[in-house]
Amino acid sequence: MKYSWDHMHFRCSDLEESIAYYQKMFDAKEVGRGDAKGMPLIALEMAGQRFVFSPKREGVDISVKPGEPGWGLYQIGLKVDDLDAALSELKNRGAQISRGPLEVNDGLRVFFVEGPDAVEIEVMEYA
Repeated sequence: MKYSWDHMHFRCSDLEESIAYYQKMFDAKEVGRGDAKGMPLIALEMAGQRFVFSPKREGVDISVKPGEPGWGLYQIGLKVDDLDAALSELKNRGAQISRGPLEVNDGLRVFFVEGPDAVEIEVMEYA
């Protein structure tokens, strides 16, 4: 059996705010809106991949502390050719940089951005 990428799904505390964030910070493009049994779904294309966002279900309490992994997705890794240019661009767009830039090892530099709902975005440059 061969598997291929389709999408990653995010549960959001504020759906429209999350969509606006990824569009502003990472030039994500909306590629579709729909619903599944009444639950809104918004699809974005970002970094050549498909991401789907929906609101949290009514009556469900989700507690996530920034900087600590929660259940499910807690980090997205994005690769860039120029880490310093990406850092400058994201700071100009208002991104909250939580750590870095750091040299992890020979040939790998990273910094981390605080995304919506405690999702951490790791921006990476390989030499």
